[in-house]
Order: sequence, then structure tokens, then C-alpha cells
Amino acid sequence: MKKFFVSEKYIQHQCYVTRKALKRRLRRQQKSLRQKHSFQGKNRGEIKRIKDFAQYVFHIRAPLDFRFLEQTEEVVRFFNQLEDARLKRRKTFVVLKDVQVIDYGAVSILLSIVSMFKLQRIGFNGDFPRNGEAKKLIIESGFFDCIGDNKPKDTIEYIAGRENQIVTHANRKVTPELGIPLMEAASLTVWGEKRINGGLHSVLMELMQNTNNHASSGVLGEKHWWLSVNHDAKAKKVTFAFVDHGTGILTSLGKKPPGSAWEGLAEKVRVTLGVTSNEEFIKALLEGKIHSTITGKAYRGKGLPNVKRMLDYDRISNLHVVTNNVFGNVAKSQYKLLGVNFQGTFFYWELTENNFSKPWNI
Repeated sequence: MKKFFVSEKYIQHQCYVTRKALKRRLRRQQKSLRQKHSFQGKNRGEIKRIKDFAQYVFHIRAPLDFRFLEQTEEVVRFFNQLEDARLKRRKTFVVLKDVQVIDYGAVSILLSIVSMFKLQRIGFNGDFPRNGEAKKLIIESGFFDCIGDNKPKDTIEYIAGRENQIVTHANRKVTPELGIPLMEAASLTVWGEKRINGGLHSVLMELMQNTNNHASSGVLGEKHWWLSVNHDAKAKKVTFAFVDHGTGILTSLGKKPPGSAWEGLAEKVRVTLGVTSNEEFIKALLEGKIHSTITGKAYRGKGLPNVKRMLDYDRISNLHVVTNNVFGNVAKSQYKLLGVNFQGTFFYWELTENNFSKPWNI
């Protein structure tokens, strides 16, 4: 055995191992030296962000124009990349630093995806936009307060006095108590005094109920919803963006159980109404034509058609919807197919001084 340790073969092997170890040590030293040089002139917070960034090997870059309604297809493609990373359980870093403009709809949907990463204990992080206005919007929304929680809140928390914020909810019930504080704050921005706008409360109730009953293909109340509220005192306008990250309206209605009145819905609608495309289907649904066709009863303004009715009755303004592969500017009755699929349902609307209101008596 002693002869082996002095043999030429053993000595060559040891020289090979030593050279490999030396190369590894030199690479580590060079990497450490480059890192020290990169940290020069930076404070502890900046250094921590650089180190955090290095831990996430899967980086996804947000679009420069990160407005959901204006750049819907590009933004949906970005969200689909995040969804793909989540399904593959990849630790993900979102690059927001180059974003030039952003809206609350995009922030709300991003938050919904972040929440799913956190609930599944998948690493997720990101940076701030360098653009001052975009960075301000994200901070004021309370986005980072929301992602700091381990899970979406089980109780409503609308902070009176904070103009721009995202409200999250994970309860399995519809929560009508949210409507009054939202209406009170919105009316002060729009009309300068407390006023009643029944449309706001009605729309919120319908959308929460829709999420509770239809967003999941399984258990009722399985999916969470997100609501962003943005006050613009100068324009006397409050904007709302509501999103559930469920299956989407078209997918949900296509998976109704046997025996349901909605079973075979597509065929019934095609034969009765002559509706063959998805954008025509969403338009007919919001206008109440599908409800009337399936139930055999006249349109009574229930469900999602009631959201459209609030627009027609001038209770809300500028209503939009995005679900599956359909984009709808409901206010202008313009619907179109998207080249990508958005998994979920998104509604946007505004409250302005031109909308109907009456004196506050609550």
C-alpha cells in the first residue's frame, strides 16, 4: 500500500487535484475582488439589493410601458411568463427598473401573482422603477405592504385618507361592508362632499359575487380578489381596477357541471343568438342576452349584466373588461380578440362628477 502513495500515477493524480483546487480558489478570489469593487461608493441598502438580486437566477423584465389597458397584449405576455415560472417553481426576480409608465391595473394583477408565489413558498423579489412617477405610484399603492404579508388578508382593510391603495381580500364570503367607506372617500374626491352613488356599491357586489361563484373551476370561494383605488383630486375622478386571478369568464362558463342550466352553453348561444366568437359572447353576456336565452326569462339585470346596467344608467363611467382572450371597451361597445390569453378577469371603471349621485343620508 505504501508503494502506491509514492507511485507516479498517484503523484500525477494529486497534482491534477491540486491544480483544480487552485483554479477554484483563484476564481473565488477574483469574484470576491470584483464584488468589492462593485460595492465601492454604495450604501448598505444598495449592497443588500445587489446581493439579493444575485440570488435570483430567473429574471423577468417588465415592459417599459406597463399600462394594462393601453398595452394589454404585451403586459399579459409578461404576466404569463411569471405564471410559467410559478408553475415550474422557479425563484423569480422581476426587473421593474426600466419601467417608464405604469397603472394600478398592472400593479393589482402583479400583486395577485406575487401572492400566489408567496402562498406556495416560491422565492419572489423585484426592484423599483428608476422613473420617479412610476416608482411613486407603486409605493403609494401599498404594493410592498401587501407583498410583505405571508398571505392575502382575511379581513378588509381600507385605509381612510390614503388616496391611492390596493385592497386585498382572501375571505370566502362577499363583503358588502367595503362599499360604504369606498363610496364616502370617492364622493369627497369627486363632488367635494359625501354623496351616495349606488352604482359603485352594486358593481363591487356583483364582481365579488362573481369571483366567489365562478372564478374557480373547483370549490366556491377558492380564489382571492384584488381592488385598486386611485383618487385624482385635480380631475375630480376616482378610478377602480378589480381583478381575480381565476379561470376567466369564458373558461368558467365552459366548465359547468352536468345538469346545470348553463351546460352546453356555447351551443345554445350559437343556435339562438348566432354568436360564434368569444368577443361577441362577452358582449352578449354583459348585455344580458345570454342570461335571457339560458333561463328563458327576461333580462332582470342580475349578475355581470348588472355591471353593464350601472354604466347605461350613468352610475359609473369608462367601463372596460379583460378576460381570457377578449378585450372589451364596454363604454364604447368595442370588443376585440387578443393574441394572448389572460387567465382571470379584470374590470376597470371610473367615477366622475358627471355620474349620478344623491345626498348622503347613511
